[in-house]
Amino acid sequence: MPGGTLGAIIALIILILIVVVVPGGYEKRRRRLRERFGPEYDRVVGERRSRRTAEAELAARERRIRKLRLRDLAGDARDKYRLQWSEVQERFVDDPSGAIAQAKALVATVMRERGYPAAEYQQTLADLSVAHARNLDHFRAAHEVSARAASGNVATEELRIALLQYRELLGELLGAALTGDDHAAAA
Repeated sequence: MPGGTLGAIIALIILILIVVVVPGGYEKRRRRLRERFGPEYDRVVGERRSRRTAEAELAARERRIRKLRLRDLAGDARDKYRLQWSEVQERFVDDPSGAIAQAKALVATVMRERGYPAAEYQQTLADLSVAHARNLDHFRAAHEVSARAASGNVATEELRIALLQYRELLGELLGAALTGDDHAAAA
C-alpha cells in the first residue's frame, strides 16, 4: 500500500474517532454538571450567552471550591449552632424581622466556620452552588425577604417562609437536617 494511501486512512480513522469521541465527552461533562448543579445548571445556562460559557463557569466554580479548605463541623459545634437556631426560632414569635436577620447571620457564621470565605452575595451563591445547589433558590428567596425585612416591608407569612428556607440551608451546612425541637417554633 502506498504511503499516501496509508496516511489518508490513518487521518480518516483519527477524524472518525474525533467525531465520535469528542461529542461523547462533552455530553458526559454536561450530564455530570447537570447532576451536580441541578436547577442551578439551567439557571446559569439561561443567563449566559451559550451553554459552553455556562458550563465553563460551573466548572470554574468547582475548581474554586476544591481550592478552599472546606470542612465538616465537629459534633460540639453542630450542637452549639442547633441551640442558636432554636433561639432564632423562639425569637421569631416576638420579633419576626429580628429573627430573620439573626438566621441570616447564623447561616453566614456556619459557612465561615466550614471554610467558605466571607464574600459578597453573588460569590457566596456561586460557592454554595457547588455542594448546595438544591437549596440555592430557597437561599435566594430568603435573602430577598431578609433585605426587604430590614425596611419593614414584609408580611409575617413571608418571614416565616424565609425562616424555613434558612433552616433548610443551615441543616445542610450542619450536615444534618434540623428536626424535632430544632424547628418547632417555625413549623
